[in-house]
Amino acid sequence: MSDSPLTCTGFATISRNIANKLPKDKFIVEYIGHNYLGQTLLPGTTFEDGTKLDFTLHGAGMQHYCADVIEPLLKKLKPDIYFCLLDSFMLMQAGYLNKDLSPGITIMYFPSDGGGNLPSGCENILKKFHVSVAMARYGQRQAKDVHGLNTLYIPHAVDTKIYFPLSKEEKEKLKAKYGLSGKFVVGVVARNQGRKMLDRTFKAFYRFAKDKDDVILYLHCDPNDAAQVFNMSQLINRYGLNNKVVFTGMTFFNGFDYKQMNEVYNVMDIFFLSSSGEGWGVPLIECQACKVPPVATDYTTTHQILEEDGKSGLKVKLAGVPEAPYSKQDVINQHELDLALDNGTITGSWTVERGIMDVQHAADQIQLLYDNPSLRKQLGEVGFAKVHRLYSWKVVMKSWIELFEKLVNKK
Repeated sequence: MSDSPLTCTGFATISRNIANKLPKDKFIVEYIGHNYLGQTLLPGTTFEDGTKLDFTLHGAGMQHYCADVIEPLLKKLKPDIYFCLLDSFMLMQAGYLNKDLSPGITIMYFPSDGGGNLPSGCENILKKFHVSVAMARYGQRQAKDVHGLNTLYIPHAVDTKIYFPLSKEEKEKLKAKYGLSGKFVVGVVARNQGRKMLDRTFKAFYRFAKDKDDVILYLHCDPNDAAQVFNMSQLINRYGLNNKVVFTGMTFFNGFDYKQMNEVYNVMDIFFLSSSGEGWGVPLIECQACKVPPVATDYTTTHQILEEDGKSGLKVKLAGVPEAPYSKQDVINQHELDLALDNGTITGSWTVERGIMDVQHAADQIQLLYDNPSLRKQLGEVGFAKVHRLYSWKVVMKSWIELFEKLVNKK
């Protein structure tokens, strides 16, 4: 169970790929889309770009997160494994602590995108499931250090056959195609939700771009998204960025196909993410698969993606915090690390800490990459190699298949 595979969310992309890539001679997949309302779809449903769903898709009921249909559906299907990729607070809201999820072994694949603790009380959701799997080492460490929970770790993945770097000549043709010739393109792929803090994207870009005519902020998001937390057009007007901001043209209900998405990343010179915290951050590895170096808030999972196993991007410190003390991770636990960073955070819903990006430092980091093509190339090469080594589906699916087979053989 996860986001409907018919939508364009990160959860949907990851869940759809896991379901599609499981060996058909060993696994039968029944997918429950908590936000899909409709009749059951059989394997073979095909998207415009040729992507097929090689599994059965079941619709949701009338209550959030399938609260009214999950028990009878599981009793009908009798799965060996019930796998769920959603935020733990979603299941809390829907009363899953009191749900009977038998007869299968249950797996919770969970994100943690903020500091302090897992969403308040949601550690009990992880305890309810037989197995919990963190998508990032940050969440795994937080579950252990703050809540005393031992969890597994399997990262998110990217399809390197879909996301890959184009040649310099091809990129120049794409820039011409999208009216970006001669521009230094700062790219963003993110919804205008509160957690993403896109206001800081505009503020940092303004400081970087105010004395330049050759820069563009290229936004892959819906400027009229119903979930937006502020009016993007008004902020663009406030900072006088009208001639320096370009939207790709996607809408929440009409996303881009994969060929278009690869083009979106390949016209970027750098990728910028001002998020207050990520459970993983799929666009961070998508851009790296295209050799595009990211600049991102130094909080939660971004340290792993940008720093571990080779420096592949630039981190932006939290406001009011000189430097995140990640170098001391070998001597302090996650709780102590969160306390060390709390001058640069704000307490949000579910008592989770949100990191606040330092706007001037972000502008400085973007400027550094603007001035140093060789550094952009170096970071891009390291990120590309890291993605292929650690975060490709070819690598990650081995972990899922091994886990599923191990659990089923134990029954």
